[in-house]
Amino acid sequence: MSFKENINRICRKRRTNLTAVVKQVKGSSSFTSAINKGSLPKEDEMVQMAKILHCSVIDFFMDEEDLAPQNESQNEDEADILRIYRSLSRRSKHKFMSMVYEFEHREELEVDKESSTHSEGNPHRTAQA
Repeated sequence: MSFKENINRICRKRRTNLTAVVKQVKGSSSFTSAINKGSLPKEDEMVQMAKILHCSVIDFFMDEEDLAPQNESQNEDEADILRIYRSLSRRSKHKFMSMVYEFEHREELEVDKESSTHSEGNPHRTAQA
């Protein structure tokens, strides 16, 4: 998506329009047509626009795939996990998430253990208390 498409999309989402935003930044709305024809505002103006629209400057340069909802499963395993989770009672969901967090913590510990094992022979390794 182009800058003009993204900024207009964000304006609609914020229930405003590009003319109003440009007027706040530049004091005049005349630059609106230049943006809609493909011109880009200066960097400091983009920062001001982002503040007005409560977004990040990077949002002005998003592509279609960046905007795709991330709640869609990426593969069959994710779809199965989501299906199972949604079928659980509230109490079972709590237990399920506890197991997930425990698994995540265990994985982090294994990564830490592996990285410390690889650095044992390194004379530049910092001592751990």
